[in-house]
Amino acid sequence: MMRKNIIITADDFGKSAKANRNILELVKMKKLDRVAVMVDGKISQKEKEELMDSGVEIDIHLELDWQKKRRNLLEDNTFHQGMVFLRNYFFCGGKKKVFAQWAEQIGKFHQIFGQYPDGINSHEYVHLFPSYFSIALELSKKYGIRYIRIGRRGFLGSRNLASLTLGILRKMDISKLKQSEVSSSDFFTSLDWIRGMDKFLEDLPDGETEIAVHPEREEELEMIKKYF
Repeated sequence: MMRKNIIITADDFGKSAKANRNILELVKMKKLDRVAVMVDGKISQKEKEELMDSGVEIDIHLELDWQKKRRNLLEDNTFHQGMVFLRNYFFCGGKKKVFAQWAEQIGKFHQIFGQYPDGINSHEYVHLFPSYFSIALELSKKYGIRYIRIGRRGFLGSRNLASLTLGILRKMDISKLKQSEVSSSDFFTSLDWIRGMDKFLEDLPDGETEIAVHPEREEELEMIKKYF
């Protein structure tokens, strides 16, 4: 089908050889619009060149230091994710530490690709936590990054604990986005929030919708090939 007003963003480039391979396969098939890169992952010179030559938008997939220990998880219980996040949020350093970590990652991105990212998002959507969202906007301004993942008008897809929690955080962030010069899609969803793709695509509202996908997961890889 035609993908009018749909932005497909593949997360986790750099996370593993499998993630890189599957993402580049989709890039060659013209299935992706954006690719989100983990700069502290593993990216070969050949993989970097293939990604840059593809013409897709290349975003940075920001991580916190404690998240790097959890990279091998393809999926996790939402409640457990929340507990892990809260523990690290309160006991692993404040905003200055996070700002320094993310600024360093943006610097590494520039070293690898010779340019600053086209957009900002983050592993497990931690940039939507209000204090971290302020940092992401500050870094966007500092480095001239014009796009951030949030969804100006809301989230789409089936309601689950993850999307409901992130939706609350989005509402706390949105006024900050409107005061900035950074753009976003009208709506946002993750592929694993969608139950019934045919119905979802039929009911899409007017405006741009960004769909985050994780092609390291075989079921998502096949769904992207089938529908987009």
